[in-house]
Amino acid sequence: MTRTEYNALWDNPNYVILVNMLAGQIKSDGCTGVPDFYKLGCLEHDLSYRTGHDPYRNIISKEEADRRLRWYIQKESAFGVLSPMSWWRWAAVKFFAGRAWKG
Repeated sequence: MTRTEYNALWDNPNYVILVNMLAGQIKSDGCTGVPDFYKLGCLEHDLSYRTGHDPYRNIISKEEADRRLRWYIQKESAFGVLSPMSWWRWAAVKFFAGRAWKG
């Protein structure tokens, strides 16, 4: 998936509803251990980590889930692709969240 395709997902209000509904079903807590500034992206990330699928039930890799979290933060941040938070959160999940991956 490209960044443009990913960003387009979030333009659909039904995608937001789906992410919230599925995250509720798995009892996601959002952005574990850090502030929930980008909660929807964290909910989507949790869903992928716990199921190995994206909200549309497509198989997703850990690397893709981590990249999508970075893209979500960049999409929402005033700094865009230069958002420091997107890069440090991406690095944190890439290098330190391997045990959490259940996919």
